[in-house]
Amino acid sequence: MINIEEYKDPQHHIETSKFLNPKKLYLPLSQHTGKPSIACVKRGDMVEEAAQIAESSAFISTNLHAPKKGKILNIDTWFHPNLKKSEAIFMDCLDQESNYQTRGNIESLKKEELIDIIKNNGIVGLGGAAFPTYVKLSPPKEIDTFIINGCECEPYLACDYRLMKENLNEIFIGIEIINKIIQPKKIIFAIEENKRDILEKIKSLMVNKKYNLPSIEIAVLKTAYPQGGEKQLIYATTKRKVAGGKLPFDTGCLVHNVATLFAIYEAIYLNKPLIERLVSFAGDSLVSPKNVWVKIGTTLKEIFDQKILKFKDSPKKIICGGPMMGVSLNKLDYPILKGTGGFLFLNKEISEVEESPCIRCGRCLDSCPMNLMPLEYAKRIKVEEYDRLEEYNINDCMECGCCTYTCPSKIPIVQYIKVGKKYLPTSS
Repeated sequence: MINIEEYKDPQHHIETSKFLNPKKLYLPLSQHTGKPSIACVKRGDMVEEAAQIAESSAFISTNLHAPKKGKILNIDTWFHPNLKKSEAIFMDCLDQESNYQTRGNIESLKKEELIDIIKNNGIVGLGGAAFPTYVKLSPPKEIDTFIINGCECEPYLACDYRLMKENLNEIFIGIEIINKIIQPKKIIFAIEENKRDILEKIKSLMVNKKYNLPSIEIAVLKTAYPQGGEKQLIYATTKRKVAGGKLPFDTGCLVHNVATLFAIYEAIYLNKPLIERLVSFAGDSLVSPKNVWVKIGTTLKEIFDQKILKFKDSPKKIICGGPMMGVSLNKLDYPILKGTGGFLFLNKEISEVEESPCIRCGRCLDSCPMNLMPLEYAKRIKVEEYDRLEEYNINDCMECGCCTYTCPSKIPIVQYIKVGKKYLPTSS
């Protein structure tokens, strides 16, 4: 764990705004962990808002839905923040107001029916990994502890904070749904100590006892990075360790981000697929950093063209995600994906720093939240010893960037790790 400047103002304190009427959408078929979806529409088709336009292609995959009513223009390759380019559905949108009705007889829905609704509506984890939610809700082992992740430890990003500030009631309904599905013995709401106002709102809702929930334990955690990482959160709240090569369910724990719980609420109560999300737009190049509700598939270019955001200076760096785990972009043609929590537009002069020889200080080891040996990865990758990387458990690396951040020799360790993972013998 490390302490870093948060840079969450002013977006942290500004009410959310909306941009839900884009003219065009670009919807990659790969915007979740697992195999890409398969398009079930063709060029020229007219589709209604929320209609399914792509279906899951494997157990770990998910459905994709039309964020707006409109016409399918094409299915071709388009820019993708993580994959550079991938197959996507292009849509021409009609300006039509959304209208979702509350589903009846929610209380009568059984566990299996709830999971099917979540699956059919394409819900994925919105904390960054975009893992299909229905898979996490069908673990092969019993879950005794449900942990709600309200930490949002990545600098600049404030969309989860604003969601808790403005939609905590809906998040609690999402907690109710998960509780009904997995029936845990314990529920823990984890939140960092820098969000005291949200803590008071949580306590107030719990006192009212309007939700069909057992007692919820509130875990107020130290403000540190990466406190919101799934394995770090499990240890911080339960003292259980997720062993190398294992998953959270192996410890009897299930973790869901607050934004995922909101999406689950909308899927169950409104039968609304995951077609829009709250995104943080931050950085010193923007006139007014803010959090905006946007349709999945909206490009950065259209957001700026429509004057939802404005530059005061041309950015020297554009990052999809936060500064620690995000990826650099070279243009504004990239779309918002299901797992996109934010974009940064930075005007600070970013100079290339030449790496120096390792001074054996051990800071990368001390800062690694997974207790790995980061420098060993850099050493092996430099000499192309890819077959030895698994000896040092490289697959347990979460690529949080703590090692690079703390290295006085400016060795880009996490970049070496990303390269090394691509060349693992098991991945070829």
